[in-house]
Amino acid sequence: MNYFLVKHLVLKDWYLNRRMMVASLVTSALTFVAIAAAGGSNISIIFGIIVLATILIGMGAVIMSTIVMERKQQTLPFVMSLPISYSEYTTSKVLGSLLLFLVLWTAMLAGTIVTILNAPGFSHGLVPFVIIMMLEILVSTCLITTVAVTTESQGWTIGVTQVGGLALNAVGYYVAHIASIRAGMNDHAIHWSKSATILVLAEFTMICLMLGTTFFIQSRKRDFV
Repeated sequence: MNYFLVKHLVLKDWYLNRRMMVASLVTSALTFVAIAAAGGSNISIIFGIIVLATILIGMGAVIMSTIVMERKQQTLPFVMSLPISYSEYTTSKVLGSLLLFLVLWTAMLAGTIVTILNAPGFSHGLVPFVIIMMLEILVSTCLITTVAVTTESQGWTIGVTQVGGLALNAVGYYVAHIASIRAGMNDHAIHWSKSATILVLAEFTMICLMLGTTFFIQSRKRDFV
């Protein structure tokens, strides 16, 4: 493993997306302040979910677009002319994209939970639902990563991003209507149910399968240019 080149390719992706990351973090912080100031009203909750999900999905799409642009702007042949293998290139793309996204994702997850637990008017029972839905956004981003890295197609990447956004609504509706999760959403205490555990394990399994598929497909390629 050429750790030196992998590290610098990761840092390159971070550098190219630094301004968008800062803007996303600032917007997220302002959103949390607005939600807390609203006192836990239903409107503030819906507004907050829409804004935060939009920021995450949008940031994920922007980060993954850098992968596609390497092909479109003809920088991929240069990258592959360096002393780097197919697997090392894939590692740099996956690490560079997902680690950058995880910074924003982790900050949003922590901010959401802190807001729910400390701002007046929020039911602490919302925490399991929030964790499940945040993981669903991470699943969607991993799917976008798989498609972007393996196809290097802007059309496919945009299409999967749109599908992921629509799927988030469907999953949110389904999870909110699971009896054991719905029953605890209005409680003052956090109730972690068996259904929540199954959903979280299923989401982590999907993430591992998609990332594994990415490396498998890339390992079968013989021509990156």
